[in-house]
Amino acid sequence: MYNYPKTLKEAKKRKYGDWAGDPGGQPYDESRCAYAVWPDYIMHSIQCSRYNGHGPDGLYCKQHSKMLK
Repeated sequence: MYNYPKTLKEAKKRKYGDWAGDPGGQPYDESRCAYAVWPDYIMHSIQCSRYNGHGPDGLYCKQHSKMLK
């Protein structure tokens, strides 16, 4: 099970899409949902593209905040 961030401080430490070809990954974008998604066409996680404002500390989109309850 993935450990999803509950606070903004935890979310800022998260990197998305880190893999051998891009070991640094992408930092957390504060205007987007903090949920990590795995699209079918790539083999690493990316940050959800929806706007945040729901769930713990307002970090998630409406859809993913319901999944964390």
